[in-house]
Amino acid sequence: MKTASVWTIVPNLLRTLLRKDVALKPKIILLAGLLYLISPIDFLPDAIIGLGWLDDLIIVPFLGWLSYRNLPQSVQNDVVPSAPDSKNKSLRIIVYLVALVVVLCLVAIMGDTAISFDDNGVRSTD
Repeated sequence: MKTASVWTIVPNLLRTLLRKDVALKPKIILLAGLLYLISPIDFLPDAIIGLGWLDDLIIVPFLGWLSYRNLPQSVQNDVVPSAPDSKNKSLRIIVYLVALVVVLCLVAIMGDTAISFDDNGVRSTD
């Protein structure tokens, strides 16, 4: 049975977008998942606390899995290695955590939660 961490699988799955031996269908499915993840349009709005991210937590991994299942067997073996790569594991985790912090900071900076509206429902420019 193949065992690998998500820290190995996700980057390897993203690398399949650049491989020439991968058909267009798995690439489109994976891109659809990525676009859904960053898109402001969701089935459940993110304003609903807790439920807003639930659709992202279900749809994005599902599309990643579906993309993986549509890959050729040789590419699947490359995406999920049989033995986890132990060298540079701590460095890789640090890089991913830094990337996560950067993304969260960008979302916090770009997201304006202090929006006010006047009595007519028009956004004010305070």
